[in-house]
Amino acid sequence: MKPINHKGLTLVELLFATAILGIIAAAAIPLLSVLLESHKNGSARFQLYHEGLIAMERMTDGVRRSTYLLIPNAHSPTRDMLAFSGRINDDNDHYFNDPLFPRIDEDFAFDMDEDGYHGIGGIDDDGDGFIDEGFGNSDDDEGSFPDEDPLDGIDNDGDGNIDEDLSADSNADGAPGIAGIDDDGDGQIDEGEVWDDDEDGTVAETGLFPVLYQFDSGTNTLRESIPKLGQATDLSSHVTSFQVNYEAAEKILITLTLTGDDGESITFTEYVYPRNTFQRTGKRVN
Repeated sequence: MKPINHKGLTLVELLFATAILGIIAAAAIPLLSVLLESHKNGSARFQLYHEGLIAMERMTDGVRRSTYLLIPNAHSPTRDMLAFSGRINDDNDHYFNDPLFPRIDEDFAFDMDEDGYHGIGGIDDDGDGFIDEGFGNSDDDEGSFPDEDPLDGIDNDGDGNIDEDLSADSNADGAPGIAGIDDDGDGQIDEGEVWDDDEDGTVAETGLFPVLYQFDSGTNTLRESIPKLGQATDLSSHVTSFQVNYEAAEKILITLTLTGDDGESITFTEYVYPRNTFQRTGKRVN
């Protein structure tokens, strides 16, 4: 029987194979590095997009469902701030006792948000460079005159805003709720005091809960807050531009730009149409 000849690699062949592997590795490592960097950048961009999308969704959904758009307004149509009334049924009542239709922001005091200040406490509501200016606390738009625009869907004071500064008798008709109407569906008409706008026996028991979105250019932060509840949340720390344009009582434009650590930016732009601003005493669009 002949012995089997096990032929191996020569030293030269081994060196040659090693050299080829080295060349392949040298070419592959930079490519792998590029792929990993691309994946990293893609993940960061996705996170940036996700942050912006959530912020825009919270703002646009809030405005659509809101009863009052507070900032911006016709006094200062372009702002780096957004404020509207939150959907908080603090007295837990409903239109004709229908749980599908909560009554929200329906029975104010002279100070609509009941915080003791003109407009929103600590905020320049009308964009004139002054904060909480005026006497007393009932000039809700900081427009110099208190309670000058009753609830009627009309710009009574000619300032470009509608129903923005109510008195305790919201529609100024001298009767509880709407004169001649059984507002609360209890079979009685105009019962109670003139300031009882929902005719439930309690005067001025609900106030606005302003929801604020403020941009801090120093920290590139967009913050959401409800001051009356002591709540605040930072939605993003990558914001490089935030602007809200008031184009009409029923139309605003929100523009939000986020910039990642790589310098790449994403801009979100959306028109928003408040749907409940003329449904302030009863049924609402959900």
